[in-house]
Amino acid sequence: MSVFHQVQAGARAAARRVAAATSAQLELSQAWSAAARDGSTGPYRYLAPVVRRAARVGEPPLNATPHRVVYTKGKMRLLRFEPTVRKYRTPILFTYSLINRYYILDFLPGRSLIEFMRDQGFDCYAIDWGTPGEVENHMGWEDFLGGLIRSAVRETLRHSGADDLTLYGYCMGGTMALAYASLYPEGLRSFVAQATPVDFHEGGIFRTWTRPEYFNVDAMVDAYGSAPIDLMEAGFSMMAPVQRLTKWLNVFRRIDDPTFVTTFLAMEKWASDNVPFPGGVYRQYIKDCYQENNFCQGKMVVGGRTVDLSQITCSLLTLIAEKDTIAPPKSSEILETLVGSEDKTTLRFPVGHIGLSTSSKGPKMIWPQVAEWIAERSEALSGA
Repeated sequence: MSVFHQVQAGARAAARRVAAATSAQLELSQAWSAAARDGSTGPYRYLAPVVRRAARVGEPPLNATPHRVVYTKGKMRLLRFEPTVRKYRTPILFTYSLINRYYILDFLPGRSLIEFMRDQGFDCYAIDWGTPGEVENHMGWEDFLGGLIRSAVRETLRHSGADDLTLYGYCMGGTMALAYASLYPEGLRSFVAQATPVDFHEGGIFRTWTRPEYFNVDAMVDAYGSAPIDLMEAGFSMMAPVQRLTKWLNVFRRIDDPTFVTTFLAMEKWASDNVPFPGGVYRQYIKDCYQENNFCQGKMVVGGRTVDLSQITCSLLTLIAEKDTIAPPKSSEILETLVGSEDKTTLRFPVGHIGLSTSSKGPKMIWPQVAEWIAERSEALSGA
């Protein structure tokens, strides 16, 4: 084929791609209109099929790391991710937020924090809170800390055969885990606080939205029993309302890149997979953390006991995302001044809140440093 015919064939192929993208964008616009008519705050189920057809990709393989359920209590499940070759007796227990699903920590193959740590030889466990119902709405912080997290710690130690563990908290799950560590320090060898809000008066836009004069949390919980899914999704959407639409249009600029499209769809699927926030925990979370900052000031009371972060004496690693708008750096960096630990390390990375767990920088730049820190403070298995 001559150069002229090659160029001509290339131009026709490009024209077909443009036509296909234009058609898909029109279909996307129609799907968005359908979502608006239905009053949906989460457009994923309307828009994702359009993008998948245009890109010729399937459902994103989220949460693909093999695991098994080793313990249940109410809606909570404790998941175990066993390494092929275990190098450390000290296990890692991941505690995620009550707002979204835990599997952001097990994102995609090759982009999964849990998969990475498992492959480093750590016996990994994760708390899956499940979907809360009426029972959970009447549970308080003590029920979650002294009941559920404490049970998860006990069962993690039992199944791993270890005397202590690394507690790894992320986002609001990190806040809960810190409160747990201050009240129940037994069995904790080290603690990792990833993008964890501590000083809530440095909480950015969420601090503004939850100010008492703007937000009556009692009225909402009394009316609904929980923080409804629609409220949570609308709140996150309003952090970047224009991007909420444009990101779905911009994906067509890279519609021929299946890796990019799959990652995009995986993130949107996880972000749309919200659960109601249990009312009792939410009520105290808003009041004692965002509105009164009692958590940071050592004034928060759980089960009749004061949450005093100075009671945390195990090794501490604080992970800060420099572009974080959910747990801004100023909200997290104060932590090492409040704990009683002598061994304290803070690492900062040029990513956003979710990027610490999903960014392509993770397996190359972030997680190796975290794994090294944990390994140096873990008990190695003989012969490993």
